[in-house]
Amino acid sequence: MNWHWPDNKRMALCLSFDIDAETLWLTRNAINARHLANMSRGLYATKQGLPRILRLLDEEGLKATFFTTAYTAEIHPEIIQYIAAQGHEIGYHGYLHEVKDTYEEESALMDKVDAIFRRLTGKRPVGVRMPDGIIHDFHKRLWLERGIIYSSNWRNNDGPFLLDLDGGEIPIVELPKDGVVDDTSYDMYTLQHPEHYYLRSGREMVKIWQDEIDGLAEEGRMLNLVMHPQFIGRPGYVRALRGFLRYAKENGVWIATDEQVAKHVLAQKGFNIEVKY
Repeated sequence: MNWHWPDNKRMALCLSFDIDAETLWLTRNAINARHLANMSRGLYATKQGLPRILRLLDEEGLKATFFTTAYTAEIHPEIIQYIAAQGHEIGYHGYLHEVKDTYEEESALMDKVDAIFRRLTGKRPVGVRMPDGIIHDFHKRLWLERGIIYSSNWRNNDGPFLLDLDGGEIPIVELPKDGVVDDTSYDMYTLQHPEHYYLRSGREMVKIWQDEIDGLAEEGRMLNLVMHPQFIGRPGYVRALRGFLRYAKENGVWIATDEQVAKHVLAQKGFNIEVKY
C-alpha cells in the first residue's frame, strides 16, 4: 500500500530509543545487582547518553520516541520529565524490562506502569515495545482493550500494517523493527551471556542504515530504529547518528515519532481514533 507520507516524503523513519538503563543489566544476570561496574554502564544512559541525544534532537529539530522502563523513570524522574516536556513521546517498555505470562498479570503490570508515567508526565504510553520482543497470544486483545494504538515488535514486514484479531483487522498499527537497525548489533560490548563483542564504528553502523534508507525509499516503506542511549549515546556514535539523520533529511525521509506514524497510518486506513492518555 502507498501510505502517502506527509509532505510527499518518500518514506517514514521512526526515531526511537529504548531507555533500559540499569534494568538491562538487572535482568540479564542476577549477579549484576551486586556488580557495580555493570550497573554503572546502565547509569551511563541517563548521565551521559541521553543529554547528548536530546541535545542532538533539539539541534536537528526532531522529536523521538523513548520506550522507557518505568523503574528507570522512578529512579531518574528528572530526565524522563524533561524528555516529555520537550515534546518527545514516552512508550511502554515494562517496569523492570519484564513480560508477564498471563493476561491478568500483564494487565496489572501495565496499570502500574501507566500510573507511574501519568504521575511524572501527565500521560500514559499509547504504544508498546515489549522487552526482548516477547509477545503472548493474549497481548493483542489486551492492547486493544486498553486503547493502545501501535506496537513495535514484529519483524515480518518492511512497512506498517494493522494487527489482526479473530480474523479481522484492529486499530493497532504494527511498526516493525529488526536487528539490522538495532544499534546493539554494532555497539554493545559485554562478556556476559548473551555475549556481544563484535564492535563496529559508528560510521560503519550508519552506512548500513543509509543503505536501508536507499532501498526502502524506493518502495515508499518505513524504517524503525532501535537505539539504546547507554551505547549509542557515546560521542562517536552520536556524531555518526547526526550524519545519518542529515542524510535521511536530504533524501526525502519523513522523520517522526512512532505515535505520529501510527496516527497517520490509522487515518489512511479510515480509523477515526480518539487517543486517551
